[in-house]
Amino acid sequence: MKVVAVLSAIGGAGATTIAAHLATALHLQKRQTLAFDFCTENLLRLHFGMSWNDNGGFAADLLQGRDWHKSAYRSATGVDFVPFGQLTSEESLDRLTGWLKEHPGWFRNQLSAIQAPHDTITICDCPRMPAALREQVLTAADLILLVCSPDTVSYASATRIAAEVRMAHGPSTMIVLNGFDSSRRLDRDISVLLRTQHKAALSPVVVHRDESLREALACKQTVFDFAPSSQAAYDFSALATWTLARLGQEEVHA
Repeated sequence: MKVVAVLSAIGGAGATTIAAHLATALHLQKRQTLAFDFCTENLLRLHFGMSWNDNGGFAADLLQGRDWHKSAYRSATGVDFVPFGQLTSEESLDRLTGWLKEHPGWFRNQLSAIQAPHDTITICDCPRMPAALREQVLTAADLILLVCSPDTVSYASATRIAAEVRMAHGPSTMIVLNGFDSSRRLDRDISVLLRTQHKAALSPVVVHRDESLREALACKQTVFDFAPSSQAAYDFSALATWTLARLGQEEVHA
């Protein structure tokens, strides 16, 4: 089973949106896919139509000793996903992170034990913090997608984090430029900087700014359902194709 971690360079860069649409695009390309939310905000589920008031998720099940597999859902379009869920207090989150620190390989071991086809791809919405949650995903990942929005702070953070993550987890960390608008000068400048100074660590697929993404989320859908002919739908399909090719390259290197 392959694992793709999707991590934001800064808050609001769009990692959750990328994770949800990448999982859906792979599913539409007839790949067995599982979307897994490790972020405490618990927002990945909204792209898959889950009710806002449904607080189910793996975090509370894990704390209470229940089987986390029962936290899995299937969206109307057939994408399997596991929400983080809603914890009742900061103390609960502290207990969860403490337990995960004591079991650093828990996520990787759980995926290895799943009765799933060997070519299943798990897409993880990976948090920047807490570190105990982030490291569970990064240590299991075959490919890390670092999402960068076209602004100076995100660019500076993405290039720094990419270098740090590559040092810790190997060369399979790639920057994905998200929310690009070619009519904006700064967007074009950031794109040029990435392509000229960080080309080896940059995904060739750019996700363009598209209002369909916001509108689709308001309907608790992905753009593949809401606006299948949109620029965003095309971009995410291309990102899924590139991801498959990149995973193949990583397997050859391994």
